[in-house]
Amino acid sequence: MILDLNDEAAVKKYNDFVRTNWRGQATQDTLWGALKANWGHLYVYHENESGQIDAAMAVLTIEAVPGKLLAYSPRGPIADFENIELVDSLVNEALEALPNNVFLLRMDPEVIYDQDLNDRYQAAGYQTRNVQIKSMHGNIQPRKNMVLSYKDIKNEDDLMTHFKRDYRTQIRHAIKDGMTVDFGHSREFVDDFYETYVMMANAQQITYRPKEYFYRMSDLFASTGLFKIFLAHFQGHIVASGIGFAHGDEIWYMYAGSDRKYSKHYGPYLLQWEMTKWGLSLQKAEYDFGGVGVFDPSDGLYRFKHGFTYKDAPREYIGEVDKVLDKDAYDKYLLTFNK
Repeated sequence: MILDLNDEAAVKKYNDFVRTNWRGQATQDTLWGALKANWGHLYVYHENESGQIDAAMAVLTIEAVPGKLLAYSPRGPIADFENIELVDSLVNEALEALPNNVFLLRMDPEVIYDQDLNDRYQAAGYQTRNVQIKSMHGNIQPRKNMVLSYKDIKNEDDLMTHFKRDYRTQIRHAIKDGMTVDFGHSREFVDDFYETYVMMANAQQITYRPKEYFYRMSDLFASTGLFKIFLAHFQGHIVASGIGFAHGDEIWYMYAGSDRKYSKHYGPYLLQWEMTKWGLSLQKAEYDFGGVGVFDPSDGLYRFKHGFTYKDAPREYIGEVDKVLDKDAYDKYLLTFNK
């Protein structure tokens, strides 16, 4: 079924599923579609015999090659991805409702890579982009993620001992130095976050989003209780920051920033301590630290995230599962990615 965005009860039912199902993702929420103001949006869902939603897929559209639309379900769908018939029904219903100049419908769910599942999707008429892509930026979402499991963590002492020994020392060092962390979701918190976010982006020579994007994020998600901005303070300065979402069974650590002038005080470590405690307090199953380039200490992202997750196996996801409708446009689109 196609979600009627003018039906408040239906929208609430859809979002309740997206926010509470164990596979739930912030990027599948209707508020995420509202955040992506320059994208079109469509929401498809399936109900079981009892009238309960058991699968959902947000589809965002944007012109990705001249005159042609990419339809993208970010970190979606929220469904039993082993059930290809169910997923196929969502895809086909979405395609019937989308404009006829869509050249591709892409999915990239948080589903562990499995060769058999990959082969079955290919046999069902999909193209997949996973193990053959070597660059972290060769996919829209990183395929290789570091994820902390709360499975055997019952309290804060368990959580602290889950980290590497030197990370525990650095967290205590930050506390001893007088570092503190608070959190909120207002535009004032966005302002403070943004300073360190831009600092980090400039230091790493990467692009960054405009502040208005995070203002919209705050405005949209503040009342949900699923969104928090964490700030690490030292002697009146914001030295580290992080944004997290609490959809489904996980905390997703999505954006971050830090001021390298204060690196010896370990603000990012104390920040992660507080953010992972948030997940523990909500009884989440996992804390997703996000992507890395390779599972190797040569990768700076891996080095930092591994210290919090070294007891947990790294995750390698199935990647992009593509329903290609126009091969020529698809080939042109793939040229935009580093292989």
